[in-house]
Amino acid sequence: MIQRNEIPTFRPTWATVDLDALRYNFGLLRRSLPSGTEIMVMIKADAYGHGALPVAKVLENDGARAFGVATVEEGLELRKNGIKKQILVMGGLLGAGAPASKVMVECDLTPVIHSHGVIAPLEDNAKEFGKKIPVHLKIDTGMSRLGVRPESLDSVLSRLASSQNLYLEGVMTHFMDADDGPLSREQFDIFLQCKQRIEASVGRVKIWHMANSQGITNSRGVEIPGADEVWVRPGLTLFGGMDDASFSSDRLLPVMGLASRVVLLKHVPEGARVSYSGIFVTQRKTRLAIVPIGYADGYPWALTGKASVLIRGVRAPVVGRVTMDMTIVDVTDIEGVEIHDEVVLMGSQGSDCISMNDLARWAETIPYEILCGISKRMPRVYSGENPCKEL
Repeated sequence: MIQRNEIPTFRPTWATVDLDALRYNFGLLRRSLPSGTEIMVMIKADAYGHGALPVAKVLENDGARAFGVATVEEGLELRKNGIKKQILVMGGLLGAGAPASKVMVECDLTPVIHSHGVIAPLEDNAKEFGKKIPVHLKIDTGMSRLGVRPESLDSVLSRLASSQNLYLEGVMTHFMDADDGPLSREQFDIFLQCKQRIEASVGRVKIWHMANSQGITNSRGVEIPGADEVWVRPGLTLFGGMDDASFSSDRLLPVMGLASRVVLLKHVPEGARVSYSGIFVTQRKTRLAIVPIGYADGYPWALTGKASVLIRGVRAPVVGRVTMDMTIVDVTDIEGVEIHDEVVLMGSQGSDCISMNDLARWAETIPYEILCGISKRMPRVYSGENPCKEL
């Protein structure tokens, strides 16, 4: 009997992850930052679809200061697979209370505090395990999502100041828009005002952080006056997902690609309807290529009638509805297309390239959603330095 981890792969569809490109982007980003600024790599959502463990192992070796995840479960996956660097759980306890705090304390996951209500279970569990644990406090400076609002700050600080088993290692906020406009400037000013109040209440706090990928590229929040240590929190930038991001004369490299192969070719006459609802009707005798990838793999339904793919280095339009498992491409104008020809849906082929930003524009969404939507049934094929070959 075939075991689960021995199931062979027959469908010729895969996602590529270039770990050398990841390391290049990390180095480029690090060199662009002010001296002494540290990088906390955001690897929530399975490192934006790239694989949290392979990404963490590579960047732990390359000098990441810490890793950021959204949930306790994401942090546990890293700890159980040997990641030693500090891991911040950005979502905190997410309403789970003592069971979540116990696991965080036991596994040395650093909680982010969003309200005074989470302090008691963390304090109790830290005492149970005989630990004094670091916590990071999030200030809601205008995002109105997670975090303590400035007017509620005093009660949280009072609880932290009296704690015997928790200490405030860091303070953070989150930009709603990290360009150099009035919204980000207002948030920055509120953060600095809170910084004065916090340190007047609990003493000097070591780490301060606010800059995400956009903030880094716009130099917003990469320097914080009076901070002993400043962190930045890149996510999409590390994966090459910002078309307009450049550092000196260098540009970020794409890390992920999507590819498949032609599995069927057919000729259809003029006037033939293609795929569900028959919304595409051929205007000539047409040669169609069937490609085994669909929205169940993360190739969005919204790409219907908008996207192109690369076959033999030439762009071919997607025609008819993108279906759950299949996409249909018009290859009439490409000579010599054969079954098993490689089809690049995201990435480079020949001298052309289709980027994640191209897919996002065609699908009228954001590149984050493109990357995070690549499903688990898509095998990841790693190239470059890969300490997780068994994955």
